[in-house]
Amino acid sequence: MFRRLRLSPDVPTAAGAPSLPRVRPAALLWAPPGLWFWPALLACVLGGYHAGRPELWRDEIATWSAATRSPGELLDMLHNVDAVSGAYYFTMHYWIALFGDSPVSLRAPSVLAVTGAAALVALSTKKLFGGPAGLSAGLLFAMVPAVSRYAQEARSYALVVLAVTAATWFLLRALEESGRVWPWWCGYAVCVLLAGAFHLVAVAILAGHAGTVAVRLRRRTWKRALPGYCLAATAAAAGLLPIVLAGQRQASRQISWIPTPKPIDLLHSLPSVFGTEDIERVLLAAAVVACLHRATRAASLQVVLLAVLPLLAVWFLSQGSSSYWTERYLLFTVPAWTMLAGAGIAALAGSAVRMRAGKRVPDGKGEPDGSGVRASGGVRLAGTLLRRALCPALLIAVGVIVLPSQSSLRAVTAHDPRDLKGTAELLAADYRPGDAIVPSRGGASYLMLDLGMRYYLPHSDRLRDVFVQTDAVRLNDFFALECPVPVDCLGSDPRVWVVAVGESPDPYADLSPAQAEALKSRYTPVRTSHAGGLTLTLLARGQ
Repeated sequence: MFRRLRLSPDVPTAAGAPSLPRVRPAALLWAPPGLWFWPALLACVLGGYHAGRPELWRDEIATWSAATRSPGELLDMLHNVDAVSGAYYFTMHYWIALFGDSPVSLRAPSVLAVTGAAALVALSTKKLFGGPAGLSAGLLFAMVPAVSRYAQEARSYALVVLAVTAATWFLLRALEESGRVWPWWCGYAVCVLLAGAFHLVAVAILAGHAGTVAVRLRRRTWKRALPGYCLAATAAAAGLLPIVLAGQRQASRQISWIPTPKPIDLLHSLPSVFGTEDIERVLLAAAVVACLHRATRAASLQVVLLAVLPLLAVWFLSQGSSSYWTERYLLFTVPAWTMLAGAGIAALAGSAVRMRAGKRVPDGKGEPDGSGVRASGGVRLAGTLLRRALCPALLIAVGVIVLPSQSSLRAVTAHDPRDLKGTAELLAADYRPGDAIVPSRGGASYLMLDLGMRYYLPHSDRLRDVFVQTDAVRLNDFFALECPVPVDCLGSDPRVWVVAVGESPDPYADLSPAQAEALKSRYTPVRTSHAGGLTLTLLARGQ
């Protein structure tokens, strides 16, 4: 059923440079339908493993709040806030309509996205460096902690990575195709458009792709490559113009919290982009091998530009009035780094095989090996075993390195140290019809405790939000408007639950003085509970 594929580098190397040794997929993992299968499987397993265990954090709660509104309400909200996420919110709106809004369901599109991205990383790397490098790159991508982290995130970042890797694959196909190329350029334009629609910062990938095209112009006539790229990139950019204009109007509110990056941040930010310093060292070391090895040096230049130029573009753009320099916005650059690292690991394994097989046999005995050097049967057998074992061994070593990080990503509070689910469970255990709630707002509004409690409480437990004058949906926002005179909003609720940030013994510490006085005038504390950085206090109405 499965066929063996004999894979070798697809692009010419530098003049006179030896090519990588031919390595069958069986020498790595004996990939079934294609070398993309194992990376996709690993990415799916790592992304889906305990995907529902980490609690939703505020950004994911925002996704749930937006996506569960009606299409009309969502459109009204996007005119006011978060227009740059509109494509993702509408995608999730219809996804939730089909599959529900459990944590696993909310994160499933991201899991599927990194699964597809891992396959495309393998296929794109194969086109540049050959099959062993492609398989290595795809597996490395799947093991990067940041990839698993955002595979379990109900936000658009994983979908952006999928669109960017698909755009890269279409670009390579368009540059190599000798026949009709317009279908590939159309696919490329659509993928860039999708990447930008899911997150505008990802449009910086055009800088990396421009570098790839520039390198290829040395080998191909500009009449085929350059016009196609320029037309496709322009079409994608034009399609994103409405989102760009809307995003500019809302930027001061959306991303004002992101600091302007310094030059040193170009290097210091990489560990957070990859997830850990350990995987950063592994990827950069393997990338250096790919850049220096004679067999991969020529093609490596294209991928170096693909990895570095988008980072530089985002850095320069962040020197203006708005900064976009934060690790999750840069996740789309990770595939290029793993492509380089995969090529480096394959080149390193190939060099080790040559060194082992290149030992000469005295007295001219033995037979010549693949590099023209006479080797004994034992040496040739050892070289074959080494070739079959070294790449998997290196990849397994990387897996051991990232194992602690992969484990910590599945903790309940991996996304947010505040235990909203635990707090909601404490409340639900003693809920009575007619209860009301006062979630902390003010300086803690950005935590969206009100939305988080609403998500984790049972649907049957509906509590009146005491101090809300106008809810978030009617305001076309994520945040509700509170009563200017709190005492006027007090009703006849027999009990009130106060949810505060931290573990202060004072249940009113997070409330405004006016809100605290209003509650004290009619209610007295009954008991206080703590759950992972949150305090839940039950107030009962005085007689």
